Amino acid sequence: MTDFKIQQLRRDAKDQSATSNRHIAIVHGVLWELLHKLDADRCFIIQPHPEQKNLFLTVALEVDKKGISAVRDIFQNVPISDMTNFTKKMATEVWMYFDDVSNQVEDRKAQSLMYLASSMQIGIRQLIDAKGSWVGSLVVENICLRDYNKEQAMEVISSAANTIQFILPPIN
Repeated sequence: MTDFKIQQLRRDAKDQSATSNRHIAIVHGVLWELLHKLDADRCFIIQPHPEQKNLFLTVALEVDKKGISAVRDIFQNVPISDMTNFTKKMATEVWMYFDDVSNQVEDRKAQSLMYLASSMQIGIRQLIDAKGSWVGSLVVENICLRDYNKEQAMEVISSAANTIQFILPPIN
């Protein structure tokens, strides 16, 4: 390779890294805003990976209320094959809402992970890319419905999802 091509590749990689960092900062900002607006315990993004193969699920980005333990610690590289029914629902349904996780979530592995995370109530909004492919899900747990009813809370979550879904970086 010529020196010019090497320098061009370096500049492109640096530009791509800066864009990715900016997108991650935007996503974190949206998650924090959602956490406070809905007075939720936890907001996070769960993503399938590796890209194009979707073998595992991982919590990629997360914000929590002070004193709430991170779900990221227990939800890393979970084989999709361990919770195929729940993963299928996340990939195909635009949004889901469970008032009572222990009685409404049918997938046992998903239910046990949510139990470990102390998730009693959960709202999930599908995230897609520009091609319409599922790239993850925005999850909000233990929403305080003092200021919003369930439908209004899901509208707030959907608005946040629309803001971040096209800029969400993939998990490598």
